[in-house]
Amino acid sequence: MTSPLVITGAGPAGLAAALTVANAGGCPVVYERQRDVGGRFHGDFQGIENWTTRQDALEELTALGIEPTFETTPFREATFYDPAGREHHYRSSHPLFYLVRRGPESGTLDWGLKQQARARGVEIRFKQSRNRLPEGGIVAQGPRGADAIAVGYVFETDMADGAFAAFSDRLAPKGYA
Repeated sequence: MTSPLVITGAGPAGLAAALTVANAGGCPVVYERQRDVGGRFHGDFQGIENWTTRQDALEELTALGIEPTFETTPFREATFYDPAGREHHYRSSHPLFYLVRRGPESGTLDWGLKQQARARGVEIRFKQSRNRLPEGGIVAQGPRGADAIAVGYVFETDMADGAFAAFSDRLAPKGYA
């Protein structure tokens, strides 16, 4: 019998590690301190970056044995504003990024990874954490506290979908908006 490989954290990194271990014939056990996956998110949007490698990010996940069973929206164009407020429009035949939702709800990245992990026999122990890991264990837990001030707004609009970002220390010191 294979001894379990302990993973702390049931976010995307922890569940991807668990799926990789399970696909290789291992026996991963994931400890998650929250009561479900995506506990600190509430349908928030995030992007899976797709412009820095030749291989498509979703194809890369599939090659690793992780199916994109979560909802994705590909964005092939985006508008960026530099610190002087000048507009720069980028368009690509391939997605620049895939918009995904985060949280415990159906359709989110977190939920999709949890469903895949359970289907492959991964044991997930919610509301449990491990302070010490056995040799070979994987630490993949998220932050315990805030390390940035971030806010997101989700609202209905009649406008077409779009991606906009401003790179300005005046608007977002040492970051972007």
